Amino acid sequence: MLYTSLRIITRVSANLLCKLLGQPSVSNLETKLHDKQIQIQQLEEQERALYRVISKIRASLELETIFRTATKETCKLLRVERIAVYRFYENWGGEFVSDFEFAETGWDDVDTLGKNTVWNDSYLQENQGGRYRNNEALVVSDIYAAGLSQCHLEILEQFHIRAYATASIFVGKKLWGVLAAYQHSQPHEWKQLEIQFLSQIATQLGFAVKQAEFLAQAEQKAAELYKANQQQEILFNLVAEIRESLNIDTLFKTTVREIRKALRSDRVSIFRFDPESNYTSGEFVSENVLPDYDSAIAIKVKDDCFGRKYALAYHQGRIQVLSDIYQAGLKDCHIQLLEQFQIKAQIVAPLMKGKTLWGLLCVHQCHCSREWKKSEIQFIHQLAAQFNVALEHSELLEQFRSQANQLAQANNALELANSQLEKLSKLDALTQIANRHCFDQFLEQEWDRLKLSENSLSLIIFDIDYFKDYNDSYGHLAGDECLIQVAHAAQSVLKRPTDLLARYGGEEFVVILPNTNESGAIKVTKLIQKSIQELKIAHTKKDNFQHFVTVSLGVATQRSTDKSSPQELINAADKALYKAKEQGRNRWVCAAKF
Repeated sequence: MLYTSLRIITRVSANLLCKLLGQPSVSNLETKLHDKQIQIQQLEEQERALYRVISKIRASLELETIFRTATKETCKLLRVERIAVYRFYENWGGEFVSDFEFAETGWDDVDTLGKNTVWNDSYLQENQGGRYRNNEALVVSDIYAAGLSQCHLEILEQFHIRAYATASIFVGKKLWGVLAAYQHSQPHEWKQLEIQFLSQIATQLGFAVKQAEFLAQAEQKAAELYKANQQQEILFNLVAEIRESLNIDTLFKTTVREIRKALRSDRVSIFRFDPESNYTSGEFVSENVLPDYDSAIAIKVKDDCFGRKYALAYHQGRIQVLSDIYQAGLKDCHIQLLEQFQIKAQIVAPLMKGKTLWGLLCVHQCHCSREWKKSEIQFIHQLAAQFNVALEHSELLEQFRSQANQLAQANNALELANSQLEKLSKLDALTQIANRHCFDQFLEQEWDRLKLSENSLSLIIFDIDYFKDYNDSYGHLAGDECLIQVAHAAQSVLKRPTDLLARYGGEEFVVILPNTNESGAIKVTKLIQKSIQELKIAHTKKDNFQHFVTVSLGVATQRSTDKSSPQELINAADKALYKAKEQGRNRWVCAAKF
């Protein structure tokens, strides 16, 4: 009781003394200290949250999954009611993307921004992105106290928006869009930490979009090569049939069938001019057409204009390409002729018999207009050029060799593209070593092989000591570079093609050593530890002896047995790793036999 009274008297005396000296009181100082501790704690929590979100973003190559994850996590971590993504058009208008939005329960059905809502801001269009081009965040705590124009307020009220904060999303140096946080129910005083967190997530989304674009380009190239390969194979087979066929009707039927299948058009037909008609009349002698459309076989066509105006151009190799007959500037009589056969778009190529224009190869699109691709036009051009081969076998042989060579090149290119895609699916995007998916497959494969042999299988799990502190001190970009160097150093130790180094997650790596006993695994472990120490990557942690980046390692070895599993081997190595950490880090520990 006496002690408590003395403490109170001492505190009161100290406060009076501080007041007389014009200094902050002890209570004020304690309050400020407490507030500072809370601020530091919030900052640490935000850094951990940011690390978790970034890890989830980088774990996927699929853009929709990346944005859904980022908006959901950001919404919950900022404790706001909606996170949305606005994407710019080429004209600096834009829309809210439906699949990229997340809203808390109660606001997910209220005029969802992301139902492909077009929101063209005249100011942004006139200023080509405005402040967002300078990567400036826009923060409004209460729309009614921000001095906004009436038209702007009306738009915000339409979506029940009371407060918002936005950050730019850049893909490389290009402004791609905006990441926006919205509060509907009430005003919101945005904290600096919240704005900083929103901007950091927007930056990571820009990196993700760039990565997704690279992947999409690779997939598109592979698809184009695959389609070109299909067309070249059809061309190859048709040329072979042209060489071997003695029946012109069979040749025609095969040609129109394979062309329609390759181009997925509505009708492909062969038109033959009547002899002595001077190209003014003729009929369709062969076709392959979908059942939804009328047949054109044996229908007589008379067109006096063709003989006078177009025959010479076709004779010289002209190919007519119409994406939309109503937008091609055709005369009414020509449009009526095309409408007779339900044609909306077409490709027409000349068919030559020797040096004479014999007829036309026609590809029709009947249900709608169609933008013909360059590869499709080239495909038709190549086929039309083969028509006279039936009469000139010597010319066919040369063309056949050329097409066979093109097919081989297309196949090689396709195999290369497929190989690259397969490799991409098994690589970690940052470090370019095997990823977790590849590790799981490889471990399962080696475990099955282990059960059929008397050999040993060893596993090393290691991670970077105090890596979070490294990120806090040097930044995430330096952290990424550190991960890359560590991965390359560890990879240089592995000399056997059967050994595998993979990124297990975050700053954690794993090594699979087939046909390796405990002593061999320990030897490799020491070499990995040494190679990373020799990098001498500066890393100073307060109150710690460490001055360079080091790793802690756990080793486990398993011989063939029916009573164990791959997961037990992983668990054993993981426990050994944590023992190494408990013993002071920058060391390795070998798991007990199991």
